[in-house]
Amino acid sequence: MADARDEILAECALAFSANSDDCNKYVKAVAGPFFDPDLFMGPGMNADAIVGQLRASADWTALGTDHTQAIAKAKAGKFVIAGMTSAELNSTNGHLAVVVGDDGKPSGSVLVPICYAGSLNAAARVQRKRVSETFGAQVAQDKKISYFSRDVQTMPAIAALSRLVDDLRGVKVPTTEMSRVVVSGKSKGKKARTKPASKVQEKGRQKRKRGG
Repeated sequence: MADARDEILAECALAFSANSDDCNKYVKAVAGPFFDPDLFMGPGMNADAIVGQLRASADWTALGTDHTQAIAKAKAGKFVIAGMTSAELNSTNGHLAVVVGDDGKPSGSVLVPICYAGSLNAAARVQRKRVSETFGAQVAQDKKISYFSRDVQTMPAIAALSRLVDDLRGVKVPTTEMSRVVVSGKSKGKKARTKPASKVQEKGRQKRKRGG
């Protein structure tokens, strides 16, 4: 089975163009292939509500505001979300990002995680950038960003890395049509999804078999 760390990174890249206009929309899109049932899908699940759910849920491990822990968990293949509420940001909206399994980079004198994030604010939409570039340098350096981690439950039946290569070749395989396979030991009794492959998926598979 594909490595969760690489799959999360590839899924982040694949989801960005269609979902980067809103941070909670983006987090939901990236999380979709890795959890069954899909997360954060109830009405009114904006960034504030999602941060509240992350803090209240026993399924998520709260890492506090520890940048180092967030980096380590993401590199270990955990699904890591960074979040702040609107009150914490002194803003009209909260904010979310997906931390990926890269080494951290400095923001001032502080080592911070690398992430992807959508946003209503175009300047805060980031792809594989420091969390300080989407939440703001000061809050990152002051260690005010909260982090949460969780083991993935499912993986895309067609690997995100493979779909990312196809995407670069111009073969589009929509994430919404992906079936998912249960990660060993994480199923909690749930069965893998078994949606039939779409014509686009089948074309992508045949193309990979031909080496083209």
